[in-house]
Amino acid sequence: MSAAVPGPSTMVSDRDLPPLFQSSDQWAIARQSESFRVVRTQLFVLLAATTAAMLAERLDSRVPAVVAAVLYAASIGLGLHIARRRARTRWQAHRAAAELLKSLAWQYMVHGGPFHSRVPHPEALFEEHLEARLRELRKVGWQDPRNGPAARGAGQITATMRAVRSKAFEVRRDIYLRDRLLEQQLWYKNRAAQAHRAAALWSSVTALLTLLALMAAVLRALGMFDGWDLTGLFSTAAAAGVAWQELRRHRPLTYAHSLVEQDLDTLRVAMTTTVTESGWADAVTEAERLVSPQHSDWLGTFGR
Repeated sequence: MSAAVPGPSTMVSDRDLPPLFQSSDQWAIARQSESFRVVRTQLFVLLAATTAAMLAERLDSRVPAVVAAVLYAASIGLGLHIARRRARTRWQAHRAAAELLKSLAWQYMVHGGPFHSRVPHPEALFEEHLEARLRELRKVGWQDPRNGPAARGAGQITATMRAVRSKAFEVRRDIYLRDRLLEQQLWYKNRAAQAHRAAALWSSVTALLTLLALMAAVLRALGMFDGWDLTGLFSTAAAAGVAWQELRRHRPLTYAHSLVEQDLDTLRVAMTTTVTESGWADAVTEAERLVSPQHSDWLGTFGR
């Protein structure tokens, strides 16, 4: 049985989180889109090059052969562009920074994790944890957009974050259960459904293309479609579909997001009904562990 939705209280949205979260989140979205777009383009170019090469062989013409050579060269150029831009690495680094800021902000607001009610200087502790983790992320590609010391450490604590932290335990609990846990539970549920639909679609497409490759091979062995290498074309298309699925990780994400959604529902029930103020900080730590990208990545390794 699911827990009841917490009652009305202060609404906390992403706009109330640290400014550095906003910039890192936007940067991550932009680099993720760029990474997927370039890989998708490269796969289409390779498929087009295979088609041109097939036509060159069938028509015995130099024109499609030249087109195929140009397209293969373009594919190599796109691969070098991907390696030089490091869009995927930078996307992951900025996503990690955004999720770090979001998690620390929520823990600070609701007295969770290391920011429990007994800590004497929560703002100093927030700065210590934040800057230590950001130093590590700089090494792997995160770019710090902040200017001046005022935007560092405690300067990332917004007025809403301070206001929520000053509220009574029951209010902070309701805010966290609704605006963080319930929001994340619904997000994981929706993403699991989206990934499941995408996995089913692409599995069907690659299965169909593989079947067409098999039929083309059989027909060519029987002397039909002689001169048309449709087997190679369909095989390349199927391989492109498999590569796209591996990049988007549809099946692993379906498995991981479904498990996280279930675990969050169970934890939300406990935090609503049985967790007292003395155990609240530890419960928030567990909740933040469940919603971390690292946890989803770990679960995804078992869902292939």
